[in-house]
Amino acid sequence: MTCWKWFDSLIKEAGLKITESNKDKIEEVIHKYIGEQASYGRCSTQWKKALKQIQADEKMKKELIDRLKTLT
Repeated sequence: MTCWKWFDSLIKEAGLKITESNKDKIEEVIHKYIGEQASYGRCSTQWKKALKQIQADEKMKKELIDRLKTLT
């Protein structure tokens, strides 16, 4: 899946450079975060819609960036 590419700006904010060795882990972190947020009713399970919701909510944006930073 290449849906993580929609999150490129957040990935860059987290200080990550996408490589062959980390792209699956990046996708896993994003997928898990969106799944959690969707289960709480905070965002859509559709990644494109979720991105817009996350970018519009500073708290959610920071949470996801913090999770992505753990991969550095």
